Amino acid sequence: MTLSIDSFVAVPMPHDLYAQLIQRYPAGAASVIEQVVQDFLDRTAEDFEGRRHDKRGIQWESVFLPDGSQARTKYFGKHHVAEIKGSEIVWEGRVFPSMSQLARSMRGNTSNNAWKVLEIKRPADTNWQPADYLRR
Repeated sequence: MTLSIDSFVAVPMPHDLYAQLIQRYPAGAASVIEQVVQDFLDRTAEDFEGRRHDKRGIQWESVFLPDGSQARTKYFGKHHVAEIKGSEIVWEGRVFPSMSQLARSMRGNTSNNAWKVLEIKRPADTNWQPADYLRR
């Protein structure tokens, strides 16, 4: 099988880490990296089993919010709760293109950092979690 340059991706990594790898495996750095990544995927396959079958939801940067997830914020003492329905963010019958715009609208059209003002509850969660916590 002939591989083209389009069959590969470049992944940034610290130069000193790569230099150490080259010192130990001068002819096989790429295969070592490939084996480590494959091992990681094999070990964590069960963690993502549900996501493979039901991809409905939204990807908010590094956080996947599956269908049925809720986002809330407290503004002037009142909780406002939105829901992920399919691949849409819905609050009070309106669809929002981003979590940032949702947070802005829920908080009186003021400028906010959605990561800081929203709490998230996914279908499998028992408690609300700060959005900022989920992305770490």
